Amino acid sequence: MQKKFIHFIIIGLICFSASLSQACVGRTLYIGSLNSAKANVMSEMLALLINERTGTTVQIRYFDDKASLYKASKSAKETKRVDIMVENTIDALQVLKKVPSGNPEDDYLTVKKMYEKTLDIIWLNPFGYDSSQNSGQKSVSAPLIRRDVLINFPLLPRVLNKLSGVISTKSYTSLNKKVARGDKPRNVAKNFLKRKKLI
Repeated sequence: MQKKFIHFIIIGLICFSASLSQACVGRTLYIGSLNSAKANVMSEMLALLINERTGTTVQIRYFDDKASLYKASKSAKETKRVDIMVENTIDALQVLKKVPSGNPEDDYLTVKKMYEKTLDIIWLNPFGYDSSQNSGQKSVSAPLIRRDVLINFPLLPRVLNKLSGVISTKSYTSLNKKVARGDKPRNVAKNFLKRKKLI
């Protein structure tokens, strides 16, 4: 009887593990990115992490401006949709027509709350680097996910939050310098993830 019970437990664990690994499989995810070196590195990093960790097909869609990117984040059409993007608190406050408080952590809490309430977009944990704007204002950057995407991909926050606090300002600067000197953004992102043992 005890052996049979243990057998059922083992089967249950195997099935549970399988369901977790397949939770994100079966549909393409679209990452929206501005067409710039800095944005490309982070988008490639998200795409690689999701694909390596879940087996999900990920495509990156590039945009020339934030207005087009945000429009795609509201689209339900397969050919135009954006499910995930990277944003910083200064630009996010501009979208919300709010003024920065001067405290990046407070600004993060503000945009996190308001994006979920007004745009149905969820802010995940910050990457860890200070993405200072041209004005000299400090900001926090993080991955953002459409709320409806979480229905089909409930484990996605857990996967992307593995980058939380991992990318320091020094690392972020180094990644962008490598791209500026000619390295491919995908290769730069992949090497970083491997060094951090995330893939």
